[in-house]
Amino acid sequence: MSTSEFYNIVKMDDIQISIPKTSHFSIGTSPYYAHQHGLAIDIYQKLELENYKVLSPVSGKILKIRKLVAPKPIFPEGIDKDYLLLISNPKNSEIVWKIMHVNPNLEVGENIEIGNILGETIRNGYFAYWSSPHIHLEIRSVNNAIRARGGINFSLALKKKHINQEVSEDININRIPVTIQSIYPEMILANLPQHFYRQIIPIYGVISKVHNKECILDGGIPHYNIGTVISQRGFNSNSSHSVFFGNNKIGSLHEINGQFGFFKFDKVKFLLNEKEIRGVSLYLANFIPLIKMIPYKKNEFSFKPNSIQYLSII
Repeated sequence: MSTSEFYNIVKMDDIQISIPKTSHFSIGTSPYYAHQHGLAIDIYQKLELENYKVLSPVSGKILKIRKLVAPKPIFPEGIDKDYLLLISNPKNSEIVWKIMHVNPNLEVGENIEIGNILGETIRNGYFAYWSSPHIHLEIRSVNNAIRARGGINFSLALKKKHINQEVSEDININRIPVTIQSIYPEMILANLPQHFYRQIIPIYGVISKVHNKECILDGGIPHYNIGTVISQRGFNSNSSHSVFFGNNKIGSLHEINGQFGFFKFDKVKFLLNEKEIRGVSLYLANFIPLIKMIPYKKNEFSFKPNSIQYLSII
């Protein structure tokens, strides 16, 4: 894949992170600390559950590869190991890239460019059984690169102008027709109707409102406890604001970090064809992103691709 098929999701003075235009990514679709404070990005070249070869989102030299013991997975195809990679930032020697969940095909001292193959994804006990293979990426100080907490703040490369139509005043979430794309025993991938999405150039996400401000949603609702909203201009830090999915309140902001707002969920539930599910995972992309619907039990649903089913939130 050529670099022309990549685009920047982070582009600051000395920081560049680029991913394939066909990839999904997420700031908050994870229960772990870095994601729930806007300090990490998960990049999904695919949302299916099969592993794949990873294309590097960064350039630099491989500084360290550390094999880690991971929790034993509860799904049969997982492993109980992980790998931590540290990669230099050629534009700033004080910053390194920390990458996890990739079995590398490189050695310490080798140089990597954006788009080169890093290795192959793995799934281990840090993953829920419905979690898609992905790479976890953090921007770290060279003096504080390894530990789980910490990390350097970043902003997504968003432009101010929204290019979509005006926001609908009545987005009905009592019975949403969703188009099934693919189904696994563990999860279902689908699209919401197009008017549920908005673009803040160059990314699309599911629309939300916070204090009458249009923004986009990210995260696992409500199974990851804390959700993320994203606005190019950030949020007012003087007060707590309600967060809406369609015209229904789903939570309230409790923390702000630049473009990212983090909110605790109200007692919301999703139903798929009137049957309660664990939740819905949301993503960001350069196109209309898929959503992931997660049943409480494997093989609870059996749908055909391209069929229309009905999602609701209460």
